[in-house]
Amino acid sequence: MLITGAHGFLGQHVVRLFIEESNCDLILTAREKETLFVGTADEARILAYHPLDVTQRSAVKEIVTSTKPTVIVNCAGFVKVDESEVKRELAWRTNVSSVEHLAEVARKVDARIIHVSTDLVFDGLRAPYSETDAPHPVNYYGRTKLASENVLRTAGLEHTIFRTCLVYGATEKANANYALSVVLALGRGETIYAATDLYSTPTLVDDLALAIVRATERRRLGLYHVAGTEMLPRYEFALKIAEVFRLDTSLIQPITAAELKKRPGGEYLRAERPVRNGLVSLKAQTDLGLRLSNVDEGLQVMERGLQELLGEDIPYIYE
Repeated sequence: MLITGAHGFLGQHVVRLFIEESNCDLILTAREKETLFVGTADEARILAYHPLDVTQRSAVKEIVTSTKPTVIVNCAGFVKVDESEVKRELAWRTNVSSVEHLAEVARKVDARIIHVSTDLVFDGLRAPYSETDAPHPVNYYGRTKLASENVLRTAGLEHTIFRTCLVYGATEKANANYALSVVLALGRGETIYAATDLYSTPTLVDDLALAIVRATERRRLGLYHVAGTEMLPRYEFALKIAEVFRLDTSLIQPITAAELKKRPGGEYLRAERPVRNGLVSLKAQTDLGLRLSNVDEGLQVMERGLQELLGEDIPYIYE
């Protein structure tokens, strides 16, 4: 199995879970020159590491044809929603052209592709969404991810697409997800402003990684939604984060999305966002045997994960 984006937030969780839960041999790729996993107990299951820029067609072709994986798990992507509005060429190359490169060479080596997409392929007018609902993205990031899905649908190869929503969880990378950014800011005693009118179904990264492993093992193909079991506004999510991590909830100020854009720094919130967005995951729960976490459960898993990573009771001490 070849994994792209192995050093990213999702990629690291996917790699570790494959090592724990599966008998697959792993070939890891990421943009960095050196692998994070060499020299650890994980090394025994990792066959090779290759630095890879997935936007480079020739590099993708060379690595895939030389390693001949039976499965490619694509965890690479440009996930910065607001930056996608101004770095459109980079977002398209990373989210769409890369999938075209992977699909082209996957056909040649007879590999199937597992790909991660987003709830932002929807406009938020009829949330929560199931797999049969028609996409209609309202920002450029969502359009790139929908285009990546369409690449796979027309590529003539076996594939699985996972759409997910507001992924959070333990990581060593500061500000790698919304929940961690809240923990860090409150830990520093900073006031944060959270939207009362932006709804979503926050997803524990461990659950998404497990869905990917299960789909690989069970050879499940097609489209799946994987998201948390609760739809709630960003403000309520922030309050739950503070409560689980025993931080000061009074530092969290409610605000509308429109008001948030008028605050200092709001000019960087360039992308239009669906007001009520979220996913229904019944198909994934049934086909993959998943028990998806509610927010309280997921945050408790995140807290334990941070304690294991950092060796500290309070994870907000690092930058």
